[in-house]
Formats: sequence, C-alpha cells, structure tokens
Amino acid sequence: MRRMRWIACLWPGLPLLWTFGSWSGLFLALVTAIILDLLVLVDFGWSELISENFRIIGWAAFGVFWVVASGWSMKKYRRRAAVEDTDRPEDIFTEALDYYLKGDYYQAEHVLRELLLRNLRDLDARLMLATLLRHTGRFDEASGELDVLARFEGAGKWKLEMRQERKLLAEAKAPKATAA
Repeated sequence: MRRMRWIACLWPGLPLLWTFGSWSGLFLALVTAIILDLLVLVDFGWSELISENFRIIGWAAFGVFWVVASGWSMKKYRRRAAVEDTDRPEDIFTEALDYYLKGDYYQAEHVLRELLLRNLRDLDARLMLATLLRHTGRFDEASGELDVLARFEGAGKWKLEMRQERKLLAEAKAPKATAA
C-alpha cells in the first residue's frame, strides 16, 4: 500500500488526489477549500451582514462536513490502495509482456489497456501498447499513443525507443502510400 503522511489525510479528498490523481478527490478538496474560504470571509470580512448565531451554525456544520468527508476520503483511499496491492502493476505488465511475446496481441492489448486505466501515466505500458498497435497494423492509433507518451514528464527515458517506433511506423506506412 502506498504510504502517506498522516497530516495529508486530514484534508478531505487530498489522499485520493495526491496518490491516485482522482477527480473525486480533486472535487472534494476544492469544495472543502471553497466552503472554508467562505466561512472565513463571512466570519472576518462580512461579520455585520450575518448574525453570530448563523456563523456558529455554519462553523458547526462545516466541522461535521469535515469529519464525514475526511472519513469518506480515507475509506475510499484504503479500498483503492488495497486493490492496487493485490494486483501490482509490475505483475500485470509482466502478464501483458508474456501475451505479447507469445503473439497473443488481443490479450496483450486488453491487459495493457487495463493497466492504463489504473494509471494513465504508466509510460512502459503506453510504449508497449504503441508497439503492439504497430504490429497489428493500426498505425494511426500507434502514432496517437506515441504522441500521448511524449507529453508525459518522464518520457525522456524512452526518447530513443520512441524515435525508433516512429521510424518503424513511417516504414510500415510507406508501402501503403506507394501502392495506392
């Protein structure tokens, strides 16, 4: 399981956002920030517009919201982390590689796409998928995967392989262009 500092778990949605890049985590973290900002603004900036009783009720409601949202966030984080522990990405990638080397491109693609659903930033899986798509004659899809791969931060380590894939793609497309 991925470990986080306990302090990060106090902000609702932050564990999901930080560890998994979850949209629901982002939404919850933003909603919490907006509500807190509004309460601070009402309490210190526009205190004469809203009575003290409403401000106290607002802070109490926010406290309840904070506890419930943090609990939900941690529950979802633990479930997702437990799922990732049982199916480690390395094992799934190895399974995809086995299918690829056996020539079972359909199963290899299925496993690679499952791996990319779990982590869109899995550069190794994305490069292997581009190679697989080239082998199956789906050149436009392969080129698209290489374009997506090039946009990620750590793609520099695969620069040589990406250049080679693009060269092989161009060579594979060339006979089709001259035949038409």
